[in-house]
Amino acid sequence: MNSGEQKDDTQGAVRLADVVGRPVSNDEAWDVADYLLACLTHVSNARPLFGVFCTHTGQLEWTAGGAEFYRVLGPLGDNTPQLGSIALFSQLLLALGISSQDGQFLLEDAAYLSPGAAMTVLKPLVNARGLSLRVVLRRRDEPNDNQVQFTIMDVSAFQETARHTRAMAQAFIENLDACEDGELSVRDLLGSVMNDLQTLFDLHDDGEIKRLAQDMSLRVTTASSRMVAMLRTFEEDSTQDDWQPKDLNPGLRPVIAAHNAPVTDWHEWHSKVLCTKDGEPALVGELAAEVIHAHSFVQNAASIMLISPSPQRFFALNGQAAQKEFATVENLVRAIGVEENSTQTAVAFFATIKDQPSLGLFSVDGSNVEAWGRPGLYGGWQAMLLPSVGAAVNGGVDVRGLFHGLKNLLLHLQVLYVVNTRKDVDQVQVGLHSTIEKIQDRLSDLDTVAKTGHRDQLQVKETVSQWLAAAKRVQDEVEGEIKIINDGIENIVFTCAPSEMEDTLEELVRNAFEHGAGHVSVGATVKGDHLCMHVTDDGKGMAPDQLGHVREVLKTRRFDASLTTRTDGTGNGLLAAANAVSRFVDGQLCVDLGPDGRGVKVTISMKLPA
Repeated sequence: MNSGEQKDDTQGAVRLADVVGRPVSNDEAWDVADYLLACLTHVSNARPLFGVFCTHTGQLEWTAGGAEFYRVLGPLGDNTPQLGSIALFSQLLLALGISSQDGQFLLEDAAYLSPGAAMTVLKPLVNARGLSLRVVLRRRDEPNDNQVQFTIMDVSAFQETARHTRAMAQAFIENLDACEDGELSVRDLLGSVMNDLQTLFDLHDDGEIKRLAQDMSLRVTTASSRMVAMLRTFEEDSTQDDWQPKDLNPGLRPVIAAHNAPVTDWHEWHSKVLCTKDGEPALVGELAAEVIHAHSFVQNAASIMLISPSPQRFFALNGQAAQKEFATVENLVRAIGVEENSTQTAVAFFATIKDQPSLGLFSVDGSNVEAWGRPGLYGGWQAMLLPSVGAAVNGGVDVRGLFHGLKNLLLHLQVLYVVNTRKDVDQVQVGLHSTIEKIQDRLSDLDTVAKTGHRDQLQVKETVSQWLAAAKRVQDEVEGEIKIINDGIENIVFTCAPSEMEDTLEELVRNAFEHGAGHVSVGATVKGDHLCMHVTDDGKGMAPDQLGHVREVLKTRRFDASLTTRTDGTGNGLLAAANAVSRFVDGQLCVDLGPDGRGVKVTISMKLPA
């Protein structure tokens, strides 16, 4: 490791041992100094605004970072507040445009935190400039439990996605309720089918049963066709979601006066940071106070902080790999606990942020995390990993998938086409009743998302057996065989968005038969700490270029209408399935050719619940 000469300069110097709380030998002094310099560099140049305030007085004791608030707190004019002149946390919140009432709530929340506890304000605070802010608070342990450190983040992009989600649901609802040329709306068509279902169940005359069932089947077909047209039209007219930050200049320096800590360039300070005090390695006085603040903040942070000051140097500043340096990003990713299915996503994310700010989503140590990253001013990059609160912020709703699932439920009603006798009614009655209940739930979900931006129920408990049973139900719609292999694990319980995995397996099985399969096997097994499921068919499979295109769509998560080859298809099914799987911890959906290159095998993997 490169090192410079240690200066013998005791003025204001602080021994390394006093900073890290353990003896530090001369041999390891540069390693420790590099780590502390990494802490200071990270917080000095961070996108979020970091700080510490006293719960007794409300006094700001330290601040750092805040690059993404340069328009709010930067020296842009005489009327722009300077953080250096702000003494209280409440004043800072007002300067950020947060209302005094919301600021008071934050102070009360901080006062009730137990030592060592952390909390995130799940409902974003909207400031006077229209920015949506997320605040993370953490009370420090005794004897410093009168100190609360905070992280303030701009989550406006998330909120824009939430607004887009609500607008999308509203557009679907308007189309469901629209009447065409004096005909019933799709909602009214479905309502008439639901109303006539009980009449069908009560009939005994085979002639009357056949006439009513066929009439109901025609209404279902009409509703389904119009829903397919809605999806296609919507995709053609809509723009792609983009929640990546666009306005953060990669070269932006923190412009807040109080944040101009002396380290903005790792390389400039690397050779100057050490001196000796009483014969022991120490930090130079010019950096000592800021380093102590930065190190304390990092050690108490509710997030994982990572930094790469230069190629082949990767530091984990805290977390399970705290204070360790790695020679490759792959080693870093393994050490911080990135889950198996998320490894490639994490490596690609860290490769991206050396050139531009980015936001990534992957799984670490059994939880989904948001990864906030930006290029460093020193030529490398830095990132912060926070527990994902996307579902709490924007409902985590895939509206396209929700609508697509509603459309597919109508396929279960097509069994009405072959209902001719009382015996037929008895055979399908339970299934039809279940389908109608699900359709009612989906319509209610869409109505709720259109009004509020989130679903009625964000999370429910479901078993693997429920998912496999949903796949088996497709048997009623197709000519072919579905084989279920459950390996005795059907009672494993997951907490998830309601019905999404049922929709996913149904879609994959139905799609296999649509592409020429005669036999489909659906299996579930446990491999290590993951549930692995597969849908394998003996259909016509895919050409290499088609398989590559499918994988690219799954990688980018960008809708592509060309994915469908069905006349009644929309291209949404596989993407909706992948989105549903990704909401599970370390969830991944992969598409490959089947055994011996015949057919297609779709594999779903997710971490087992703790």
